[in-house]
Amino acid sequence: MRILLIVFGFFLGMSAAMLPTSVIKTGALISDMVVNNGKIYVATDGGGVDVFDSKTFKKLFVLRIPDIKNGEGKSFSPKVYSVDHCQDTTVMVAESGGDFRNVYLIQGEKRIKIVDNGRGLLIKKVRFLDQDHLLFGLSGDTIVLMDISKNTIVYQVQAGGGVFRDMALSPLKSLVAVADESGEITMIEAKNGRHVKTLQGINVDNINRIDYKQNTILSAGQDRRVGIYRRSESYFIETDFFVYAVGLSPSAAKGVYTDGMDNELQVFNTATKVKIARLQSGDTILDTLIFLDEHRLIGAGEENKIYYWRLP
Repeated sequence: MRILLIVFGFFLGMSAAMLPTSVIKTGALISDMVVNNGKIYVATDGGGVDVFDSKTFKKLFVLRIPDIKNGEGKSFSPKVYSVDHCQDTTVMVAESGGDFRNVYLIQGEKRIKIVDNGRGLLIKKVRFLDQDHLLFGLSGDTIVLMDISKNTIVYQVQAGGGVFRDMALSPLKSLVAVADESGEITMIEAKNGRHVKTLQGINVDNINRIDYKQNTILSAGQDRRVGIYRRSESYFIETDFFVYAVGLSPSAAKGVYTDGMDNELQVFNTATKVKIARLQSGDTILDTLIFLDEHRLIGAGEENKIYYWRLP
């Protein structure tokens, strides 16, 4: 009887979700997060970006942008909607106090506003194409490439016919994958805006998030499907709840997705479809999942916490 209890306890422990290895606090609620060159850049609603060391999770510094005024003339810290970093430059998309968005470049002590409310760009996400060019994902499912030095638009193309949800660059940044509410993923040549192809037939509703590593794209669907697009085989995983976020390891051998109503995560092998680990987070739905390497994962939602797990 005792042996049976031990065996039962072993399998129960194996099936239980792993708690985070640690939880890192940020200065305000998180809206976006990227990792670059050993640092984690965290956009918040507190008027700036918190920067952490990706190994020690020690907060290194905070990049701040100027306060803005509301309609009554009262100053407040703008929400930073999206952030990215390339070489020595950080870009932020933030509230403007109007209907559209401001974009700031930060280099050391220099803070330069390159886009203001008057440009009429409702930017939801920004990513560096290279040191001299920025890619914007606009609310109306439009992709914009901006030349930073000239402060001009290189192209502006319609990705699909829905509302923009997310975009992800290929590892060599030659392609950008764009997801919207249609459930389709549009592939665009990043340098010239040319439409390459449309991935369809896996998600049939709103795609919340995508990730792109190696030759693999992972999608988080409101249709309760996790889409896996691979050259050798594309397929989907059925879940019991909306999928809010996904992430791929650097090699694309592992994937992770939000799974269920209890804010748990499922890690799986993208080639064999075998489930590897079940992870537990906090009380908030995670909408960003990033592998730091093949065994380290971070995640965040709209709260002031970053969750970290060490995987098998």
